[in-house]
Amino acid sequence: MPTIAIGDVHGNLSALEDLLAKVVPELNREDTLVFLGDYIDRGPQTRGCIERIIRLREEAACSVVTLLGNHEQWMLRSLRDPSCHSWIFGMEAFETIASYSADAAHALRNAMEQAGMRLITEKAPLPYQIFFGLVPLNHLRFFQSLELFHQTTDVICVHAGADLEGCLVSQSPDVFVWGADGFPEQYRGQDCVVYGHWNNAAEDNNGWPQPCVRMNRTYGIDTIANGVLTAMRFPDCKVFQSRRYRT
Repeated sequence: MPTIAIGDVHGNLSALEDLLAKVVPELNREDTLVFLGDYIDRGPQTRGCIERIIRLREEAACSVVTLLGNHEQWMLRSLRDPSCHSWIFGMEAFETIASYSADAAHALRNAMEQAGMRLITEKAPLPYQIFFGLVPLNHLRFFQSLELFHQTTDVICVHAGADLEGCLVSQSPDVFVWGADGFPEQYRGQDCVVYGHWNNAAEDNNGWPQPCVRMNRTYGIDTIANGVLTAMRFPDCKVFQSRRYRT
């Protein structure tokens, strides 16, 4: 019952489609396909990526698991609290907003300019509902149901990291979404851990991004900043990659 993990997508629909064309034919009913989070921001096609993953979950014979990334975490905070602006300040969120509505992106930029420093000094709210009101309900449900981690007999799947001892009980959500101090270098748990987030690809002599594989059983597969989307299968550690696409 293999587990296949897919790294950060970041709105790169072309890379996602290309990778799925290679991965899906390999899947069997007993397999588990795990997306490691960060579907949104940076790339221009977030909406298309979410639609594709939702369709895959509905059509795939195997189990498809979707994890929470730090980009989705901060977006959801703005959904819950319009005075929380970490997402729009720090995550290149306008690529995501524009993928759903160029008008919403324009309106939110204008609102930010009008509020100015009050966004920081007074925590002035922004009209995020201009954007969230246009996001399809099944997309909102997708974001709100993302999981913190997924463990199979072969590997622990996380977005950014795990407890250095490999303990998954009573961990702060931020450990999985942002990583633990010392991860992955100081990880000493017994289980393999596959993660995204860190953009720590190991480039080969041709400048091609390869997973960051360490002797302590940690596997980093966040390569999308290099225009390549990576998946890795466990327990055999077979690597699947898209072609290189513009980021």
